[in-house]
Amino acid sequence: MVGYGHIFDQQMYPFPQQAIREEWASRFANGTAVTIALLDGVAVGVVGVAANRLEALFVVPDRWGQGVASQLHDHALARMTADGHEQARLEVLADNLRARRFYEQRGWELSGRTRVTPWPPSPKLVGYSRVL
Repeated sequence: MVGYGHIFDQQMYPFPQQAIREEWASRFANGTAVTIALLDGVAVGVVGVAANRLEALFVVPDRWGQGVASQLHDHALARMTADGHEQARLEVLADNLRARRFYEQRGWELSGRTRVTPWPPSPKLVGYSRVL
């Protein structure tokens, strides 16, 4: 888990892959709109939107820095705007500095919301919001 290795030590606290799969299955079942970025027929990224929440945005590491995340991000915001929302929200792991820089460069601001994840070592999530 390239993007999370510094948060989930693979020896002590492996990334909770099964729990994340179950979370995504729940999102599908509960109406999260999911968009998959394809390159030559291969999935290279995904974004999920539920109402005014950007639920998740992931890009495979070998496609980082190629604009995939920006396109998915912009698609998600356009969807929220088209659905009539005026403000967007998201949560990101506090120690995921790469993601935090990505969102902050696109106008997201810390909202003051925080919570702890249920997966050991229980990293903290921080909330962001932005006007659409």
